[in-house]
Amino acid sequence: MERAAASDIIETCWGYLSKTSVVNPRRIRPEVFVWRRGSAQMVLRVNPELSNVTFYSVLVSDVRPSDALFRHLLQYNALQRREAMGLVEREGRLYVVMKYTLELELVTASSIQRHAYAMQEVADQLDTELAGTYGGQLHYEDWKKLDQSGVDTLLGSLFG
Repeated sequence: MERAAASDIIETCWGYLSKTSVVNPRRIRPEVFVWRRGSAQMVLRVNPELSNVTFYSVLVSDVRPSDALFRHLLQYNALQRREAMGLVEREGRLYVVMKYTLELELVTASSIQRHAYAMQEVADQLDTELAGTYGGQLHYEDWKKLDQSGVDTLLGSLFG
């Protein structure tokens, strides 16, 4: 995809997200947008080269691995069509991350709004449930302590 076309797609997606009623939408890289919902920090990344947009939420940080947690993640994922939760390990820390991908050809203002609202509600509920059941910390607590360059570094290390 040409750079200009990719840039147009990214700008269009930012326009769609910034017109929704999400809390504190910010653009931290040209293709990465963040906002929050309760204790959930949400991320939307536009991937023109992959022809999709991906919603992410780091639900819990510093979770301890256990058979019960693994079973829970497998059971949750088996019931989903597109959304999935998984474990990401970076620098000795384990994160539970939720991800949802939407093809670019399906992206409209209303689809971005619907998916952003749905994902943030699910993430805000799941992070509290996971931390309460399996330990770890709500990731938003870590997020508040980081300056913007730290947030960008974390996103880059988790999502590329």
